[in-house]
Amino acid sequence: MKKQLKILARDICRAGKEIAYDKICKEIQLGYRNNVITIVSDSSFEAIYIGNLSTSCKMGYMALYRKNTEKRNSYPNSCKIAKLLEKVVAKERLDEGEGKAAYYDWPEFGGMEHQLEYFSRVVQNLTTLQR
Repeated sequence: MKKQLKILARDICRAGKEIAYDKICKEIQLGYRNNVITIVSDSSFEAIYIGNLSTSCKMGYMALYRKNTEKRNSYPNSCKIAKLLEKVVAKERLDEGEGKAAYYDWPEFGGMEHQLEYFSRVVQNLTTLQR
């Protein structure tokens, strides 16, 4: 699993680099349907989301990383992302704050325990695609 997490983390970093150099808001999605990691970069905000951001999806989403910044490509390196993904797979709640994770614990998402399970499944499902 660690090898697949490192590959997924590398893909996330590559996506971040690709979109960071365009001044227009951009996003890249890795995955399909409800198994999605979305990398976002606009003029002063960068984020990595796990889960489906669609308003029609009631599974929830979290920010693995989010930061308001003028600096382009401020995403963590692939080693740090891989360590964060390991914690997500283990259903651990990450530290929150600027430059860290963020959770959106709304009642319609079924509670934090349910969401942590979902985020873990998303990452596990995406690592199986990395083979």
